[in-house]
Amino acid sequence: MDPNGIFIGYDLGVEVTQITVGRLTEEPDSISITSSGNTVIPTVLCVRSDSKDWLFGEEAVRFNNRGAGHFVGDLLNKGIRGEGEIIYEIEYSAQELLARFVRKTFSAVRQKYVNENIEKVVVTMRTLYPQVTEAVLQAIEETGIRRDRIEFQPYVMSFMYYAVCQRKEYWVNDVSLFDYNENGLFYYQMSTSRKGSPTTVTTYTADLSDLMDATMLENMQESRMQYSFRLVRDKVIQRQIISTIYVTGKGFEGTWPDEILKSMTAGRHVFKGTNLYAKGAAYCGMYREDDRFADFLFLSDDMVRSTISIRMFKDNRVADYPLIRAGERWKTAKATTVGILDDTDEVYFTIFNAVRKDTKYSIMNLKNLHRRENKTTRVAVKVTFLDRDTAVCTVTDLGFGQFFPSSYRVWEKIITL
Repeated sequence: MDPNGIFIGYDLGVEVTQITVGRLTEEPDSISITSSGNTVIPTVLCVRSDSKDWLFGEEAVRFNNRGAGHFVGDLLNKGIRGEGEIIYEIEYSAQELLARFVRKTFSAVRQKYVNENIEKVVVTMRTLYPQVTEAVLQAIEETGIRRDRIEFQPYVMSFMYYAVCQRKEYWVNDVSLFDYNENGLFYYQMSTSRKGSPTTVTTYTADLSDLMDATMLENMQESRMQYSFRLVRDKVIQRQIISTIYVTGKGFEGTWPDEILKSMTAGRHVFKGTNLYAKGAAYCGMYREDDRFADFLFLSDDMVRSTISIRMFKDNRVADYPLIRAGERWKTAKATTVGILDDTDEVYFTIFNAVRKDTKYSIMNLKNLHRRENKTTRVAVKVTFLDRDTAVCTVTDLGFGQFFPSSYRVWEKIITL
Protein backbone atom coordinates (compact mmCIF):
# COMPACT_ATOMS: atom_id res chain seq x y z
CA MET A 1 0.00 0.00 0.00
CA ASP A 2 1.26 3.47 -0.94
CA PRO A 3 1.53 5.47 2.33
CA ASN A 4 0.74 8.61 0.33
CA GLY A 5 -2.10 7.06 -1.67
CA ILE A 6 -5.59 8.53 -1.53
CA PHE A 7 -8.86 7.04 -0.35
CA ILE A 8 -12.08 8.26 -1.95
CA GLY A 9 -15.52 8.34 -0.37
CA TYR A 10 -18.24 8.79 -3.00
CA ASP A 11 -21.76 9.61 -1.78
CA LEU A 12 -24.09 8.98 -4.71
CA GLY A 13 -27.34 10.67 -3.73
CA VAL A 14 -30.69 11.06 -5.45
CA GLU A 15 -30.33 14.85 -5.73
CA VAL A 16 -26.65 15.56 -5.05
CA THR A 17 -23.34 13.72 -5.00
CA GLN A 18 -20.41 14.45 -2.70
CA ILE A 19 -16.80 13.30 -2.83
CA THR A 20 -14.27 13.18 -0.02
CA VAL A 21 -10.57 12.34 -0.21
CA GLY A 22 -8.32 11.25 2.63
CA ARG A 23 -4.88 9.78 3.23
CA LEU A 24 -3.55 7.63 6.03
CA THR A 25 -1.83 10.78 7.28
CA GLU A 26 -4.79 13.12 6.65
CA GLU A 27 -8.44 13.06 7.67
CA PRO A 28 -10.87 12.86 4.73
CA ASP A 29 -12.45 16.11 3.58
CA SER A 30 -14.84 17.21 0.86
CA ILE A 31 -13.34 18.24 -2.45
CA SER A 32 -14.56 20.32 -5.37
CA ILE A 33 -14.09 19.11 -8.95
CA THR A 34 -15.48 22.27 -10.58
CA SER A 35 -14.23 25.82 -10.98
CA SER A 36 -16.96 27.13 -8.63
CA GLY A 37 -15.37 25.48 -5.63
CA ASN A 38 -18.71 23.95 -4.63
CA THR A 39 -18.34 20.53 -3.01
CA VAL A 40 -21.95 19.53 -3.67
CA ILE A 41 -22.53 18.15 -7.18
CA PRO A 42 -26.11 17.95 -8.52
CA THR A 43 -26.69 14.37 -9.71
CA VAL A 44 -27.84 15.46 -13.17
CA LEU A 45 -26.76 15.52 -16.83
CA CYS A 46 -27.49 17.82 -19.73
CA VAL A 47 -26.75 17.36 -23.45
CA ARG A 48 -26.05 20.68 -25.17
CA SER A 49 -28.42 21.37 -28.03
CA ASP A 50 -25.69 22.92 -30.22
CA SER A 51 -22.62 20.68 -29.82
CA LYS A 52 -24.33 17.64 -28.24
CA ASP A 53 -21.64 17.65 -25.56
CA TRP A 54 -22.54 15.99 -22.26
CA LEU A 55 -22.42 18.18 -19.14
CA PHE A 56 -22.86 17.21 -15.50
CA GLY A 57 -23.53 18.86 -12.16
CA GLU A 58 -23.75 22.65 -11.90
CA GLU A 59 -22.88 23.19 -15.53
CA ALA A 60 -25.75 20.92 -16.57
CA VAL A 61 -28.12 22.93 -14.36
CA ARG A 62 -26.93 26.22 -15.89
CA PHE A 63 -27.50 25.06 -19.46
CA ASN A 64 -30.90 23.68 -18.53
CA ASN A 65 -31.89 27.02 -16.96
CA ARG A 66 -30.95 28.72 -20.24
CA GLY A 67 -32.97 26.19 -22.23
CA ALA A 68 -29.83 25.24 -24.10
CA GLY A 69 -29.93 21.46 -23.83
CA HIS A 70 -31.71 18.24 -22.98
CA PHE A 71 -31.77 17.87 -19.19
CA VAL A 72 -31.66 14.48 -17.44
CA GLY A 73 -32.40 14.44 -13.71
CA ASP A 74 -33.36 11.79 -11.14
CA LEU A 75 -30.52 9.59 -12.44
CA LEU A 76 -30.32 7.31 -9.41
CA ASN A 77 -34.04 6.58 -9.21
CA LYS A 78 -34.15 5.99 -12.96
CA GLY A 79 -31.30 3.53 -12.56
CA ILE A 80 -33.23 1.71 -9.83
CA ARG A 81 -36.40 1.58 -11.92
CA GLY A 82 -34.58 0.80 -15.20
CA GLU A 83 -36.13 3.87 -16.81
CA GLY A 84 -34.17 4.99 -19.88
CA GLU A 85 -34.59 8.13 -21.97
CA ILE A 86 -34.49 9.21 -25.62
CA ILE A 87 -32.13 12.16 -26.16
CA TYR A 88 -32.01 13.76 -29.59
CA GLU A 89 -33.44 10.60 -31.19
CA ILE A 90 -30.93 8.30 -29.49
CA GLU A 91 -32.17 5.91 -26.81
CA TYR A 92 -30.09 5.53 -23.65
CA SER A 93 -30.71 2.98 -20.91
CA ALA A 94 -30.97 4.08 -17.29
CA GLN A 95 -27.68 2.35 -16.53
CA GLU A 96 -25.92 4.15 -19.41
CA LEU A 97 -27.08 7.53 -18.15
CA LEU A 98 -26.05 6.87 -14.56
CA ALA A 99 -22.71 5.44 -15.69
CA ARG A 100 -22.05 8.54 -17.80
CA PHE A 101 -22.53 10.79 -14.75
CA VAL A 102 -20.22 8.61 -12.64
CA ARG A 103 -17.54 8.56 -15.35
CA LYS A 104 -17.71 12.34 -15.66
CA THR A 105 -17.20 12.86 -11.93
CA PHE A 106 -14.43 10.29 -11.57
CA SER A 107 -12.60 11.58 -14.63
CA ALA A 108 -12.58 14.99 -12.95
CA VAL A 109 -11.22 13.42 -9.76
CA ARG A 110 -8.48 11.65 -11.73
CA GLN A 111 -7.50 14.96 -13.36
CA LYS A 112 -7.37 16.68 -9.97
CA TYR A 113 -5.15 13.93 -8.50
CA VAL A 114 -3.35 13.02 -11.71
CA ASN A 115 -0.13 11.85 -10.06
CA GLU A 116 -1.76 10.23 -7.02
CA ASN A 117 -2.25 6.53 -6.43
CA ILE A 118 -5.88 5.67 -5.61
CA GLU A 119 -5.81 2.98 -2.93
CA LYS A 120 -9.54 2.51 -2.41
CA VAL A 121 -12.89 3.89 -3.57
CA VAL A 122 -15.92 3.32 -1.34
CA VAL A 123 -19.24 4.24 -2.93
CA THR A 124 -22.10 4.81 -0.51
CA MET A 125 -25.82 5.02 -1.23
CA ARG A 126 -28.96 4.95 0.87
CA THR A 127 -29.74 1.44 -0.38
CA LEU A 128 -27.66 -0.84 -2.59
CA TYR A 129 -29.38 -2.11 -5.72
CA PRO A 130 -27.52 -4.68 -7.90
CA GLN A 131 -28.50 -3.02 -11.19
CA VAL A 132 -27.13 0.31 -9.91
CA THR A 133 -23.95 -0.96 -8.26
CA GLU A 134 -22.94 -2.92 -11.36
CA ALA A 135 -23.38 0.12 -13.61
CA VAL A 136 -21.41 2.31 -11.18
CA LEU A 137 -18.68 -0.31 -10.78
CA GLN A 138 -18.13 -0.57 -14.54
CA ALA A 139 -18.14 3.20 -14.94
CA ILE A 140 -15.47 3.72 -12.27
CA GLU A 141 -13.39 0.87 -13.69
CA GLU A 142 -13.47 2.56 -17.10
CA THR A 143 -11.69 5.58 -15.58
CA GLY A 144 -8.68 3.39 -14.80
CA ILE A 145 -9.40 2.30 -11.22
CA ARG A 146 -9.07 -1.43 -10.64
CA ARG A 147 -12.21 -3.33 -9.72
CA ASP A 148 -10.64 -4.83 -6.59
CA ARG A 149 -10.17 -1.30 -5.22
CA ILE A 150 -13.87 -0.41 -5.46
CA GLU A 151 -16.37 -1.22 -2.71
CA PHE A 152 -20.00 -0.36 -1.95
CA GLN A 153 -21.82 0.14 1.31
CA PRO A 154 -25.17 1.60 2.44
CA TYR A 155 -25.46 4.91 4.27
CA VAL A 156 -25.98 3.23 7.62
CA MET A 157 -22.57 1.57 7.38
CA SER A 158 -20.91 4.86 6.42
CA PHE A 159 -22.57 6.46 9.46
CA MET A 160 -21.10 3.81 11.75
CA TYR A 161 -17.58 4.22 10.34
CA TYR A 162 -17.84 8.00 10.59
CA ALA A 163 -19.01 7.82 14.21
CA VAL A 164 -16.28 5.48 15.48
CA CYS A 165 -13.55 7.46 13.71
CA GLN A 166 -14.32 10.48 15.87
CA ARG A 167 -12.91 11.13 19.33
CA LYS A 168 -13.78 8.26 21.66
CA GLU A 169 -15.74 10.51 24.01
CA TYR A 170 -18.19 11.09 21.14
CA TRP A 171 -19.19 7.41 21.04
CA VAL A 172 -18.62 6.14 24.57
CA ASN A 173 -22.41 5.69 24.69
CA ASP A 174 -24.95 5.47 21.88
CA VAL A 175 -24.78 7.81 18.87
CA SER A 176 -27.83 9.22 17.08
CA LEU A 177 -28.31 10.43 13.52
CA PHE A 178 -31.29 12.33 12.14
CA ASP A 179 -31.41 12.31 8.32
CA TYR A 180 -34.07 14.52 6.72
CA ASN A 181 -34.05 13.92 2.99
CA GLU A 182 -36.29 13.62 -0.06
CA ASN A 183 -37.97 10.56 1.52
CA GLY A 184 -38.73 12.24 4.85
CA LEU A 185 -37.08 11.95 8.24
CA PHE A 186 -35.15 8.84 9.27
CA TYR A 187 -33.49 8.12 12.61
CA TYR A 188 -30.48 5.90 13.31
CA GLN A 189 -29.10 4.97 16.71
CA MET A 190 -25.70 3.28 16.90
CA SER A 191 -24.75 1.08 19.84
CA THR A 192 -21.37 -0.44 20.66
CA SER A 193 -21.01 -3.63 22.66
CA ARG A 194 -17.56 -3.99 24.19
CA LYS A 195 -18.45 -7.12 26.12
CA GLY A 196 -16.13 -9.87 24.94
CA SER A 197 -14.69 -10.15 21.46
CA PRO A 198 -15.35 -8.88 18.87
CA THR A 199 -16.55 -5.37 19.69
CA THR A 200 -19.84 -5.15 17.80
CA VAL A 201 -21.24 -1.95 16.31
CA THR A 202 -24.95 -2.11 15.46
CA THR A 203 -27.57 0.41 14.40
CA TYR A 204 -31.29 0.64 15.02
CA THR A 205 -33.27 2.38 12.25
CA ALA A 206 -36.64 4.12 12.52
CA ASP A 207 -38.71 5.59 9.68
CA LEU A 208 -40.18 8.86 11.04
CA SER A 209 -41.54 10.11 7.74
CA ASP A 210 -45.08 9.83 9.14
CA LEU A 211 -44.14 12.68 11.49
CA MET A 212 -41.96 14.67 9.09
CA ASP A 213 -42.48 13.85 5.42
CA ALA A 214 -40.97 15.27 2.25
CA THR A 215 -43.90 17.63 1.57
CA MET A 216 -42.78 19.82 4.48
CA LEU A 217 -39.54 20.45 2.58
CA GLU A 218 -41.45 21.67 -0.45
CA ASN A 219 -43.56 24.11 1.56
CA MET A 220 -40.87 24.98 4.15
CA GLN A 221 -43.43 25.60 6.88
CA GLU A 222 -40.92 26.37 9.62
CA SER A 223 -43.40 26.49 12.51
CA ARG A 224 -44.86 23.13 11.53
CA MET A 225 -41.39 21.63 11.08
CA GLN A 226 -40.27 22.89 14.49
CA TYR A 227 -43.38 21.50 16.16
CA SER A 228 -42.95 18.11 14.47
CA PHE A 229 -39.23 17.94 15.25
CA ARG A 230 -39.94 18.60 18.93
CA LEU A 231 -42.33 15.65 18.89
CA VAL A 232 -39.63 13.54 17.28
CA ARG A 233 -37.06 14.66 19.83
CA ASP A 234 -39.36 13.71 22.69
CA LYS A 235 -40.23 10.38 21.09
CA VAL A 236 -36.80 9.00 20.28
CA ILE A 237 -34.10 10.45 22.53
CA GLN A 238 -35.71 11.12 25.89
CA ARG A 239 -34.27 8.87 28.60
CA GLN A 240 -31.71 7.59 26.12
CA ILE A 241 -28.03 7.56 27.09
CA ILE A 242 -26.60 9.23 24.00
CA SER A 243 -23.13 10.77 23.68
CA THR A 244 -23.52 12.50 20.31
CA ILE A 245 -26.31 13.55 17.95
CA TYR A 246 -25.68 14.20 14.26
CA VAL A 247 -28.16 15.78 11.86
CA THR A 248 -27.79 15.75 8.10
CA GLY A 249 -29.82 16.15 4.93
CA LYS A 250 -31.28 19.07 3.02
CA GLY A 251 -34.23 19.21 5.44
CA PHE A 252 -31.96 20.59 8.15
CA GLU A 253 -30.59 23.41 6.02
CA GLY A 254 -31.17 26.89 7.34
CA THR A 255 -31.68 28.00 10.94
CA TRP A 256 -35.11 26.52 11.72
CA PRO A 257 -33.79 23.49 13.72
CA ASP A 258 -31.08 25.36 15.63
CA GLU A 259 -33.10 26.16 18.77
CA ILE A 260 -34.29 22.54 19.08
CA LEU A 261 -30.79 21.18 18.49
CA LYS A 262 -29.51 23.48 21.22
CA SER A 263 -32.05 21.94 23.61
CA MET A 264 -30.50 18.52 22.95
CA THR A 265 -26.98 19.50 24.01
CA ALA A 266 -27.37 18.89 27.74
CA GLY A 267 -24.68 16.27 28.39
CA ARG A 268 -24.35 15.57 24.67
CA HIS A 269 -22.44 16.73 21.59
CA VAL A 270 -24.58 17.89 18.64
CA PHE A 271 -23.31 18.42 15.08
CA LYS A 272 -25.01 19.49 11.87
CA GLY A 273 -23.43 18.87 8.46
CA THR A 274 -23.84 17.53 4.96
CA ASN A 275 -20.87 15.26 4.21
CA LEU A 276 -21.15 12.63 6.94
CA TYR A 277 -21.79 9.71 4.57
CA ALA A 278 -19.03 10.66 2.14
CA LYS A 279 -16.53 11.00 4.99
CA GLY A 280 -17.69 7.73 6.53
CA ALA A 281 -17.13 5.97 3.22
CA ALA A 282 -13.57 7.34 3.02
CA TYR A 283 -12.88 6.31 6.63
CA CYS A 284 -14.05 2.80 5.76
CA GLY A 285 -11.61 2.60 2.86
CA MET A 286 -8.78 3.88 5.05
CA TYR A 287 -9.28 1.75 8.13
CA ARG A 288 -11.43 -1.32 7.39
CA GLU A 289 -8.40 -3.59 7.14
CA ASP A 290 -6.26 -1.59 9.56
CA ASP A 291 -5.32 -2.74 13.06
CA ARG A 292 -7.49 0.09 14.34
CA PHE A 293 -10.59 -2.02 13.70
CA ALA A 294 -9.11 -5.50 13.88
CA ASP A 295 -11.44 -6.44 16.75
CA PHE A 296 -14.53 -4.57 15.49
CA LEU A 297 -17.53 -6.08 13.75
CA PHE A 298 -19.82 -3.58 12.00
CA LEU A 299 -23.36 -4.88 11.55
CA SER A 300 -26.00 -3.08 9.54
CA ASP A 301 -29.67 -4.11 9.69
CA ASP A 302 -29.33 -6.53 6.78
CA MET A 303 -26.36 -8.43 8.21
CA VAL A 304 -26.40 -11.77 9.99
CA ARG A 305 -25.65 -11.45 13.72
CA SER A 306 -24.42 -15.02 14.25
CA THR A 307 -21.65 -17.29 13.06
CA ILE A 308 -22.98 -20.73 12.14
CA SER A 309 -20.46 -23.57 12.33
CA ILE A 310 -20.69 -27.29 11.63
CA ARG A 311 -18.91 -29.84 13.82
CA MET A 312 -16.58 -31.96 11.69
CA PHE A 313 -13.53 -34.18 11.97
CA LYS A 314 -10.90 -32.53 9.82
CA ASP A 315 -7.11 -32.29 9.91
CA ASN A 316 -6.97 -35.00 12.59
CA ARG A 317 -9.25 -33.19 15.03
CA VAL A 318 -12.89 -32.52 15.80
CA ALA A 319 -13.73 -28.82 15.58
CA ASP A 320 -16.45 -26.35 14.65
CA TYR A 321 -15.89 -25.03 11.12
CA PRO A 322 -17.71 -21.79 10.17
CA LEU A 323 -20.17 -21.97 7.29
CA ILE A 324 -21.68 -18.49 7.73
CA ARG A 325 -19.90 -15.68 9.55
CA ALA A 326 -21.52 -12.80 11.40
CA GLY A 327 -21.43 -9.72 9.18
CA GLU A 328 -22.57 -11.37 5.94
CA ARG A 329 -25.67 -9.88 4.28
CA TRP A 330 -28.48 -12.35 4.85
CA LYS A 331 -29.97 -11.96 1.36
CA THR A 332 -26.78 -13.24 -0.28
CA ALA A 333 -25.33 -15.35 2.54
CA LYS A 334 -25.17 -19.05 1.69
CA ALA A 335 -22.73 -21.87 2.20
CA THR A 336 -22.40 -25.52 1.23
CA THR A 337 -20.04 -28.22 2.44
CA VAL A 338 -19.80 -31.98 1.87
CA GLY A 339 -18.91 -34.53 4.51
CA ILE A 340 -19.05 -38.24 5.32
CA LEU A 341 -21.14 -39.46 8.25
CA ASP A 342 -19.04 -41.35 10.81
CA ASP A 343 -21.14 -43.63 12.98
CA THR A 344 -23.92 -41.03 13.33
CA ASP A 345 -27.17 -39.90 11.77
CA GLU A 346 -26.97 -36.37 13.17
CA VAL A 347 -25.46 -33.09 12.01
CA TYR A 348 -24.31 -30.78 14.78
CA PHE A 349 -24.36 -26.96 14.45
CA THR A 350 -22.86 -24.32 16.76
CA ILE A 351 -24.35 -20.81 16.65
CA PHE A 352 -22.39 -17.94 18.21
CA ASN A 353 -24.26 -14.62 18.42
CA ALA A 354 -21.69 -11.83 18.06
CA VAL A 355 -23.96 -9.21 19.62
CA ARG A 356 -25.19 -11.11 22.68
CA LYS A 357 -21.88 -13.00 22.93
CA ASP A 358 -23.69 -16.28 23.63
CA THR A 359 -23.50 -19.74 22.07
CA LYS A 360 -26.23 -22.25 21.40
CA TYR A 361 -26.36 -25.60 19.65
CA SER A 362 -28.71 -27.23 17.17
CA ILE A 363 -28.77 -30.94 16.31
CA MET A 364 -30.29 -32.03 13.02
CA ASN A 365 -31.52 -35.63 13.11
CA LEU A 366 -31.49 -37.41 9.75
CA LYS A 367 -34.56 -39.58 10.26
CA ASN A 368 -35.03 -42.63 8.03
CA LEU A 369 -31.48 -42.38 6.72
CA HIS A 370 -30.62 -45.42 4.57
CA ARG A 371 -28.50 -47.83 6.58
CA ARG A 372 -25.12 -48.46 5.02
CA GLU A 373 -21.69 -49.44 6.20
CA ASN A 374 -20.02 -46.81 8.34
CA LYS A 375 -18.34 -43.96 6.46
CA THR A 376 -20.15 -44.75 3.20
CA THR A 377 -22.74 -41.96 3.27
CA ARG A 378 -21.78 -38.60 1.85
CA VAL A 379 -24.05 -35.66 2.62
CA ALA A 380 -24.19 -32.10 1.36
CA VAL A 381 -24.98 -29.49 4.00
CA LYS A 382 -26.34 -26.16 2.83
CA VAL A 383 -27.23 -23.02 4.82
CA THR A 384 -29.40 -20.19 3.46
CA PHE A 385 -31.59 -17.52 5.08
CA LEU A 386 -35.26 -16.57 5.20
CA ASP A 387 -34.42 -13.32 6.99
CA ARG A 388 -31.65 -11.90 9.11
CA ASP A 389 -32.49 -14.05 12.14
CA THR A 390 -33.77 -17.24 10.49
CA ALA A 391 -31.49 -19.79 8.83
CA VAL A 392 -32.52 -22.80 6.75
CA CYS A 393 -30.22 -25.83 7.01
CA THR A 394 -30.61 -28.46 4.31
CA VAL A 395 -28.91 -31.87 4.24
CA THR A 396 -28.94 -34.02 1.08
CA ASP A 397 -27.96 -37.68 0.86
CA LEU A 398 -25.31 -37.99 -1.88
CA GLY A 399 -24.69 -41.70 -1.52
CA PHE A 400 -21.15 -43.01 -1.99
CA GLY A 401 -20.21 -43.07 -5.63
CA GLN A 402 -20.97 -46.25 -7.57
CA PHE A 403 -20.99 -48.37 -4.43
CA PHE A 404 -24.05 -46.79 -2.78
CA PRO A 405 -26.28 -44.58 -4.94
CA SER A 406 -28.02 -41.58 -3.45
CA SER A 407 -31.41 -42.13 -1.85
CA TYR A 408 -32.34 -38.58 -2.92
CA ARG A 409 -33.55 -37.90 0.59
CA VAL A 410 -33.44 -34.29 1.79
CA TRP A 411 -33.78 -33.06 5.37
CA GLU A 412 -34.49 -29.46 6.30
CA LYS A 413 -34.44 -27.57 9.56
CA ILE A 414 -35.23 -23.95 10.33
CA ILE A 415 -33.02 -22.41 13.02
CA THR A 416 -33.88 -19.17 14.78
CA LEU A 417 -30.61 -17.45 15.52
